[in-house]
Parts: sequence; structure tokens; C-alpha cells
Amino acid sequence: MAEAFSNSITRTVGVVTSYSGSTIGAASTSITVTANTGIGVSDMVINQNFPGGAKVTQIESTTIYTDIASTNESSASSQIVKFLGVQTCYTSPAATKSILIGGTLTNNENGAIKVFVETRDTSAGVDANLVYNAPIPEGSSMIISDAGKTVLEAVDELRVYCDTKNGVDINFSILSGVS
Repeated sequence: MAEAFSNSITRTVGVVTSYSGSTIGAASTSITVTANTGIGVSDMVINQNFPGGAKVTQIESTTIYTDIASTNESSASSQIVKFLGVQTCYTSPAATKSILIGGTLTNNENGAIKVFVETRDTSAGVDANLVYNAPIPEGSSMIISDAGKTVLEAVDELRVYCDTKNGVDINFSILSGVS
């Protein structure tokens, strides 16, 4: 495959489900919510009792399980828990490598938003943050380029979360077909 530059454009990223009245077990990976509508495996968990980057791994009725245990020492009730839906914005083609050259994340809202950008190494089953909890003010954008280039192996992914529904547009510049 010949090398080629392209842009991967994804509009209106941001899926947010929020439940108040949730209960978080002490030093636990479980959250009890009033309903599970809108929650999915791989959603990011936003709550003061969970370390950054905690993700949903399993859903059993109104019990949600995460990959990281909560930090609270006793059960915490009446909690507001946000679940941010993931958007895969680029997948490296099979049997080839790609390089993330840069990207622009543009705020679509009338207020500040926060974004998270991660790579998903599918062969290792590991996620790594490129951008974590970065604020983008109203009427502004954020550029990913100063951090260097990111190599994506075959079928690795660039994934984005936003704390506001439809809050951000994404444009990644990609060099694909790299051997």
C-alpha cells in the first residue's frame, strides 16, 4: 500500500448519560444506578470517587462495573455519575501502519467543554491517553501537534470522549500506508 495523507473528520462528538442518586461501593468497581439506559461498555466514568480514565466493563441490570476501583473508603450514596460515550474517529487499516500527524478539536457549544483523546492498541487491548480532561473554551479549538507523532499499528484506533452532548468536531490528519 502506498503512503497517503488524509483527514478523518467526525462531527458532533459527545454522548453523555448522567444519573443522580447513584451508589458507589467502598473501594469498589461497582456503581448502582436507577436505570442503565444510555450506558455502554467502554463509556468513561466521571465522578469524584473514581480515578481519571475509569471505564465501564460490564452492565448487569442497574449495576455497572468498572475497570478501576473507586477511591472512597465507605459506600457513597446520592452520587451524580456521568458516563461519557466513546466515538472511534479513526481506525488504522488492516495490515498497515498509520501516523497521526496532528488534529483539531473544535468546541461547538456556547460554553466551555472538556475532551479526552486516546489511542486503542487493539493487539495489546490497552488504551492510552493523548489528551486528558482538556478544557476548550467557547468559540475556540485545540490543536494536537506539539506532542510529536503517534504511530498506530494495524486496526489501532483514535477515540474521543466529550463531556457535552455533540460538543466537539474532530479533524485528524493521518499518514496511512506506512511500512
